[in-house]
Amino acid sequence: MARNFYLSNTPIWLPQIDWGGASAGFVESEFPLFPFLTSQLYLLFGLHEWLGRSLSVIFSGLTIWLVIRLGRRWFNPIAGWWGGIAMAVAPLGVYYGRSFQAEALLLFCAAAALESHSLWRSQKSKWALILSWVFFTTAALLKVIPLLWLGLPLLLVEVTQSRQTQSESRRKLAQRCLDLLRNPGFWIYSGTSVAVVAGWYLHAYQLGASSGLSFGFWGAGTDRGALSLVLDGNSWLNLTLRVALRLLVVVWIPLLILGIHRSWKTGGGQIALGGLAGMLLCTIATMRASTIHEYYQLPVLLFTSPLIGLGWQIFQQHGARWQSRALLCLGLVVSLTVLSVDYWAVEQRQSRAWMPLALTIRRDLPADSRLVSVTSTDPTLLNLARSQGWLITSEQLSSERIKQLRDAGATHLAGSFIWDTTYQPMPENQQDMLRELAASSPGAWVDKRSQTYLIPIDERPSNPD
Repeated sequence: MARNFYLSNTPIWLPQIDWGGASAGFVESEFPLFPFLTSQLYLLFGLHEWLGRSLSVIFSGLTIWLVIRLGRRWFNPIAGWWGGIAMAVAPLGVYYGRSFQAEALLLFCAAAALESHSLWRSQKSKWALILSWVFFTTAALLKVIPLLWLGLPLLLVEVTQSRQTQSESRRKLAQRCLDLLRNPGFWIYSGTSVAVVAGWYLHAYQLGASSGLSFGFWGAGTDRGALSLVLDGNSWLNLTLRVALRLLVVVWIPLLILGIHRSWKTGGGQIALGGLAGMLLCTIATMRASTIHEYYQLPVLLFTSPLIGLGWQIFQQHGARWQSRALLCLGLVVSLTVLSVDYWAVEQRQSRAWMPLALTIRRDLPADSRLVSVTSTDPTLLNLARSQGWLITSEQLSSERIKQLRDAGATHLAGSFIWDTTYQPMPENQQDMLRELAASSPGAWVDKRSQTYLIPIDERPSNPD
C-alpha cells in the first residue's frame, strides 16, 4: 500500500494493493494510516523499505516510554521502569516493533490513549481529553477491536478515583458507571468515535464492493470468529503456550502472578486487569484470527508489562540482588532464543526463497509488467518484487486460465517449484507440471539455488496441461 500511495499519489481514503490484477487495486481495508505515513517518507527519502521499519521502531520506542509512565501512574516509578524492560524484551514486541506492519502504531495509539485519559482525570485538561479521543479513535480505525479491549480499561480509568491505593467497593464503581451513563460527555466521546469508525468501514465496504478486492472483514469469507475453536481445548492450549513463550518469555510468569496478587484490589491493578479481560473477550470474538495471527495477542503487553514490573519490584525486595540479575539474564536468553529460532531464521529462509526472484523482477522487467504470482493467497512475492498482478494457486494453472490472464494483461508467471505458499510445500505433481512449463519456454528464468522461476507468458507454448 505504501508504495502505491507513493507512486499513484492517491489520498489516504483510496488504498491500493498489488494483487488486484489489471484493475487499479482499490481494496476494502482497515484505515491505512501506517502505509500512508510511510509513503510520505518515501516522498522525502525515496522508495526504501527500511523507512517503514524505522517508523515502527520509533512507535515501538514511544510505546515503551508510555508503558513506563502507565506503570508509574498505576503503581510506582520502580514498577513502571521494570514494566518497560519487560515489554522491551518480549520477543513478540521486538519482532513487530520493527516489522513493516501497523501493529507498532496501534500499540502506541492505545498506550497514548490510556496516558492521555489518565492525565485528563488527574488534571482535567481538555487537551488531554481530546488527545485521548483522537488516539482511541485512531486505534479503532486501525483494527476495530480496540473498541473493546481498549474501551474497557479507558472506562475504568474514568471511574477510578485512586490508582495506587485500594480501590473502592464494587457498588461504588457500579454507581460511578451509572452516573457516567447519564453524562452527555460520555455519549459524545464514545458516540463520535464509533461514528467515525463506522463511517470509515462503510466507505471501505463500498470500495471492496466496487472492486471485488477485500481483506475479508465481512461475510462468509472472514476468518475471524469460530465457535468450534472457542470450545476446542487445543486452541486455548496453543494460545496459552504462545503467550507464555513469546510475550512472557516464561520466566516473567511468576512475576506477573506476584504483580496481580499485590495489585488486584488497587485501582491501577483493576485497570490493568480490565485490559486483560477486554483482550480475553476479543480473543473469544475473533478466535480463528487469534489462533492464526499472533499479533492479535500483542496488546496483552500493554497490561501485563506494568504488572510484571510490580512483581519484579516485589521480587527485588525479598531476594538477593544477584537473583534479580540472573532472572533478567535468563529472560534475555529466552527472548533471544525465541527471536532467533521463530523469527529471524524464518525471515532468512523467506529471503533465500524469494529475494533472488524478486530482485530479478525489479532489475529485468519493465515497471508496468503484470505478474501472475503462483503463491496462492500470499502476496509476499509481489510485495518484494514491487510489482502488480494476480494471485493464483498452482492447481489453477491451465491453458485456458493462462490465456485469460494473458488477455487481461499478464506478462509473466512467477513462483517457486517447491513452495505452494511461502512455507507450505507444493505437491510433487504440481512441481513437475511447473518444471515442464519452465523447460518449454526459451525465455524462462530459473534460479536453481532457490528453486524459483519467471516464465514469460507470450513466449510459452500454449499447452501446459
